[in-house]
Amino acid sequence: MMLKITKIQESRSDVLLKLEGKITAQWAALLDGECRVLLREQKAVHLDCSHVDFIDARGVEVLNNFPQSQVTLMSAPIFVTEMLRIGGRS
Repeated sequence: MMLKITKIQESRSDVLLKLEGKITAQWAALLDGECRVLLREQKAVHLDCSHVDFIDARGVEVLNNFPQSQVTLMSAPIFVTEMLRIGGRS
């Protein structure tokens, strides 16, 4: 299973991306790239994580490296928030 990234809505100032599947090393780079493009466009990025069913260490690293002021995680399952907390994101 891969990671599916769907752009749900976008305005001049922000964008909502729905993530579905697994945030693993293979797909973390894709997510990082997508978000970095949006951040360079000065957009706030909201990630709907409600359909994420797995995250590995690389996925945690990518999410934790995003500027928290610009990237918001929404509806993340408990295991995801726990992994991020252990990995350094409060």
